Amino acid sequence: MEIFIIMFVGLIVLLAIGVPVAFAMIASSALVLAYARGLEAIPMEMIAQRTLYGVNSFTLLAIPAFLLIGRLMNAAGISDRVFDIARTMVGHFKGGLGHVNVVASMLFAGMSGSAVADAGGLGSVEIKAMEDDGYPTGFSAAVTASSATIGPIIPPSIPAVIYGALANASIASIFLASIIPGLFMGLGLMIMIAIISHRRGYPTRARARLGEFISALSRGMLPMLTPLIIIVGILSGIFTPTEASVVALLYCMIISFMVYRSISFRDFLGILKATAIDTAALLFIIAGSALYSWVLARYQVTALVADFLLATVTDPLALLLILALFILLIGLFIDSVPALFLLTPLLVPVVVQYGIDPVHFGVVMIFTLMIGLITPPVGTVLFTIQKITNMSFSDLVRETIPFYIPLFAVLLIITCFPSIVMFLPNLVFN
Repeated sequence: MEIFIIMFVGLIVLLAIGVPVAFAMIASSALVLAYARGLEAIPMEMIAQRTLYGVNSFTLLAIPAFLLIGRLMNAAGISDRVFDIARTMVGHFKGGLGHVNVVASMLFAGMSGSAVADAGGLGSVEIKAMEDDGYPTGFSAAVTASSATIGPIIPPSIPAVIYGALANASIASIFLASIIPGLFMGLGLMIMIAIISHRRGYPTRARARLGEFISALSRGMLPMLTPLIIIVGILSGIFTPTEASVVALLYCMIISFMVYRSISFRDFLGILKATAIDTAALLFIIAGSALYSWVLARYQVTALVADFLLATVTDPLALLLILALFILLIGLFIDSVPALFLLTPLLVPVVVQYGIDPVHFGVVMIFTLMIGLITPPVGTVLFTIQKITNMSFSDLVRETIPFYIPLFAVLLIITCFPSIVMFLPNLVFN
């Protein structure tokens, strides 16, 4: 138990005082090795080997590809095209542009796979359009922040790739398992938007004519094929999820440079530089996570946690609910990606002992961490939206509170009813 306290509490303390995630993981792992072997006997060669081993993975090649796809889509003006399609589909409902906001995020999710990319790229378009249509800035910002969390749920998803690599789970299965929860998420947010809009008397747009829908669809059809290429290619066995990310990237480059011609060579160099920086930061975290996971296994920390839970919790559903609450608490203070690296190697071996499918647990974990992105004090999406709107953080949080209701409702549903999550993977792979 001393090892667990040193590893987990030590990591939390290091993160709380501002130590970068990768360094915190490496330092807490080294601290355990020093405690177990003595300060003079810390195996520096093993630390170097395990951190290097962490990034030596073919699967992880998908991460820079998806990051680059998201940046290309934003720079190429795809956000406006996606928003126009969504506006012709649901803009005539009560609180029309709020629904448009959600549907656009669902469509854009299939291209970026990132909540922050959605909030930073599509968010500015959505908020401006809603404000121009008479919606208050607070409501517009809250809807945008909430809908951005759909990005990492509906495939492709960067967190799903990371979880699959860490948990040794099928990424294709996680992609499929995330589709229905993502649709439920969008539907729940739209119901809340309709309720608030009716109470506050927000405006309604005229129903789009068929010609307007066809025009918007023709402008945005090519980027909309990106998720289709990924999913169909993976399920048909033509390529692996990693290869699919590269094929999708090539497709996005073709439509950005040769069809829309909206990105200059100088712009592309800037996009590459930004993507390289993001990728390096992520891979550094992955390297630190590999060492952290090895120490967890080496000193049987996961076995200790499993034994403790087995002695106190016998029902798998009760365990899932407890872990969902635990993950949510972690997500309040740690961003979603570092939290995945921290929790996956610790919790997956435990849930497997309870007979819980790691694919189902992965969807629950990712969904829970997405709620953390719009929850203070460390809500990355909230800070992104605050930067766009210049709202005070407290006002933004206050406006976002009603949208926690549908998100927690969907989380409860997918946690208690695994058959909903596993329906598509079982249908396709069994």
